[in-house]
Amino acid sequence: MSSIHQITPEFVSELKVLACYDPANLAQGIKLHKESPEEIHDAARRLHQRGLLEASDGGYLTAFGRTQVEHLQHLLTALRSE
Repeated sequence: MSSIHQITPEFVSELKVLACYDPANLAQGIKLHKESPEEIHDAARRLHQRGLLEASDGGYLTAFGRTQVEHLQHLLTALRSE
């Protein structure tokens, strides 16, 4: 069963990295700047290890990552609706 404890600061950082991808152009990659917070770099490394990103510093989404970003965009749209 899911719980509120699954929404950790690390999880939020991973969502922030995924939210950087343009849902209108999922073939476009991102590059994290050296000045980006360390938790964002760590999140990108974890996403890379899980097979969502092609590179540990962002880069392109894998096919699995593109699917997850599409899901994230649907969720963000639903939560922003008024």
